[in-house]
Amino acid sequence: MAEQKERRSGMWTVLLIFLIGAVPFFGAWYLVEHPGIWGTQGNRGRLIQPPVPVEYDLFHSIGGQTANERSLTQIRGRWVIIHPVVEDNLEACRKTLEDTRRLHPLFSKDIPRVRRLAIWSDDTAPSAELLQGLLNDRDLYLAQVDRSFYDRLSRTIIKAPLRCGQVIIMDPLGNMMMWYDARFDPFDLYHDLKRLLRASQIG
Repeated sequence: MAEQKERRSGMWTVLLIFLIGAVPFFGAWYLVEHPGIWGTQGNRGRLIQPPVPVEYDLFHSIGGQTANERSLTQIRGRWVIIHPVVEDNLEACRKTLEDTRRLHPLFSKDIPRVRRLAIWSDDTAPSAELLQGLLNDRDLYLAQVDRSFYDRLSRTIIKAPLRCGQVIIMDPLGNMMMWYDARFDPFDLYHDLKRLLRASQIG
């Protein structure tokens, strides 16, 4: 009888040791595979792998920025939210620009580290109405780019025709590293960029 009790006790000891080692492992696996209320979801935008480096010189200042005289040198070494402007859906452009304008103050002490930039191809200028709205946005930088850069975005990053409402994040080293499709949740962008700002000592 005593021998049976000892055997059971030994089995329970082995089982307990197994559970102590196995539970944390399977718990961690579950949280990675099923992010939710207990898990920590990773990035919500689409990672660009590998990141695509760009030269700041490809962004050309537009002429006559009477309402927006900030120099494009101010985007260098910053986290930049890039808005490609195309003529397919101007309402989507306006909405996304308004969303990021409202998000910008939420970065609090990190506001100086984040810039918003609207770009368009040098062979397709925005409509007069949209351009005036862009000029009136006090926190928005404006730039023209060569058509070849738009083609590069479509071919190597978006891998589809550009649409208004899409957004690309460029890091302080000039690498395009994440993008969001049209109609994305603006708080997804805020979540990702906030994490990047916490993790990064540059910009």
